[in-house]
Amino acid sequence: MKHSHPQIAHPGAMFFVMAVVAMILGIVVYLLDRQAQSVYFMSDWMALGDGQNSVFGLLGQHIPTFVHVYTFILLTMALVVPEECYSKYLLPVCIGWFALDSLFEIAQLDFIAQRIASWVPGWFANVPFLENTASYFVNSIFDVLDLLSIGLGTLAAYVTIQIILKRSTHSATTVCQ
Repeated sequence: MKHSHPQIAHPGAMFFVMAVVAMILGIVVYLLDRQAQSVYFMSDWMALGDGQNSVFGLLGQHIPTFVHVYTFILLTMALVVPEECYSKYLLPVCIGWFALDSLFEIAQLDFIAQRIASWVPGWFANVPFLENTASYFVNSIFDVLDLLSIGLGTLAAYVTIQIILKRSTHSATTVCQ
């Protein structure tokens, strides 16, 4: 008996939904496993993690890096890339996000992080979101397993998008330029 898969009429909408689901997973990891002091956007009252007992165990240390690259690849495809260009730009989008996330992970190596922190201009201290730039690099820890999770997140996003495109009922009527 041949299995038929549901057809997807709007692949961009499905990319967006999958990104939101992944983002929710990342948020759950932060809420349950991380202390508020280690997460920029999380207040003390939101954090359920005590730093001692981890719901997600060792995996919880690397899920956020997986989710970050996975989510941003899907969001880029959904919100930036025209539908008729999905096939053309999928690989460059994946490579771009893999490279960016990997560079930020490598920049957490002590000798690089210290240099970057020293280059951060003083006026960043007065700009929301930028005020923690130096602290991010100095207080973060490079982890080769995070590089692995970035690679796996990239691969998962690529495969997810390919599956969605394969099941898509939409055929581009215009050619991607």
